[in-house]
Amino acid sequence: MPNRLALSVIPLTIVMVALLLWIANRGVPVPESVTPDFGAINDVNLKKTTFFNYLLPLVQQSNQDIRQERAAFLKVGKRLEHKRPLTAKQTETIRLLAKKYRVTADEPLSANTMTLLDRRIDTIPAALALAQAANESAWGTARFAVKGNNYFGLWCWSSNCGLVPNERTEGKTHEVSKFAAPVDSVKYYMQTLNSHPAYKKLRDLRLAARANNTPITGTLLAGGLLSYSERGAAYVEELRAMIRFNKLGQFDRAN
Repeated sequence: MPNRLALSVIPLTIVMVALLLWIANRGVPVPESVTPDFGAINDVNLKKTTFFNYLLPLVQQSNQDIRQERAAFLKVGKRLEHKRPLTAKQTETIRLLAKKYRVTADEPLSANTMTLLDRRIDTIPAALALAQAANESAWGTARFAVKGNNYFGLWCWSSNCGLVPNERTEGKTHEVSKFAAPVDSVKYYMQTLNSHPAYKKLRDLRLAARANNTPITGTLLAGGLLSYSERGAAYVEELRAMIRFNKLGQFDRAN
């Protein structure tokens, strides 16, 4: 993944934090047609505020989609617990969810399949998503964000699947994924964290927090992202610093 040093971090004002929390609670997505020109904003604090103001509703929308998927999954799980046969629609729901989250759906459904889906169909803390989007897209100014709506440095490997990195090492074939809209980037980012083997630790941290009834925060789950960047632990600490200095943890608590 692209490695970028975070820009200087300045805490949001109390007024702007209140505004963003209001947006988070409403969960109203910003129209895709009004994506700000982040590169035209010279004031660092204003750039950061505008960036979070724009991305937060997209993160909330994507998490809401996951909550709906989880509700459908839990409904099927309840039916199986009571030894009741699934309807054709419920069977198809599980099949589609299993395909999306990279789980083998055996027939009849095994306990292992349901356990894996339970661990993978879950939300991503807003603080983590916002910090990674800011870090990977250079606050929305990176070429891949501007031209490809890719705010998370997500890669693809088939020819012409995205944009070729300017500094790609000779012999490498990866590209940076291109999305039709910014929200598609957010959704695929969450799907990647929830399904890719590289982020099993993130899912384990989330599962343990649920089991212990402790808050699931961006700071906590950042510990499961050692494989997201070649910088490893330094990348994780940078994300945590961004969450802390920009007071992004408040959006996790709002959730």
